[in-house]
Amino acid sequence: MHVLKTIFVFICLMLSPGNIFAVSLQGTVVEVLDGDMLTIQTTGAQFFKVRLREIDAPEMPQTIGRQARQFTYDLVFAKQVTVEYETVDKYRRLIGIVRLPGGQVLNDELVRHGLAWHYRVHYPSHERLRELEYQAWRKNIGFWVEPAPIPPWQFRRDNTLEDPPENPSEVDYDRIFSYGLIGNLESKIYLWPACRNYPRQGKGFAVFSSKLEAKAQGFAVSPDCEGG
Repeated sequence: MHVLKTIFVFICLMLSPGNIFAVSLQGTVVEVLDGDMLTIQTTGAQFFKVRLREIDAPEMPQTIGRQARQFTYDLVFAKQVTVEYETVDKYRRLIGIVRLPGGQVLNDELVRHGLAWHYRVHYPSHERLRELEYQAWRKNIGFWVEPAPIPPWQFRRDNTLEDPPENPSEVDYDRIFSYGLIGNLESKIYLWPACRNYPRQGKGFAVFSSKLEAKAQGFAVSPDCEGG
């Protein structure tokens, strides 16, 4: 009982805004919401929603959205998995990877089978996911059978212009591209769409989920950003 209480207190601390740690959590999958989001129940009868990190599966109304969900369901439902995560977003979803009972990583398997994109919202980019995505594209599997599949971040994007989150606890993980928070790899400054001289296109920029993440990577706010 004492051990379970200690674990529960630690998890509560993890879910507090501003905390960023690396932690491992085991539980049984009791719900699969879509290809990249599920719910686990721990041995202490606690429920946690998990959003798979660095991948983006098609939304349910999209082509292959239901197929991606079924793929995840078949691999993990009613099975004990291990979740490894570092951050919790504004909806208190654990943002991490899910290890299957056999050791495979669910995030990788979805990209490998053409049922999720590599979600390039972390700097530096994940080389293994990039290669898995390339191989799925080359084999024309999953949504890559389509000539121009629409990435889910474009499918759900709206025209709302908002200030980027200050820290990970304010981030909606699905809207990172919508925040438009980028860093210039040469000058090591970061800015967002409300800043003057914001680049509308071009290479040489890293994407960040929050201002704190940009600062942690050694980037400083641009002088063209008011109230940065």
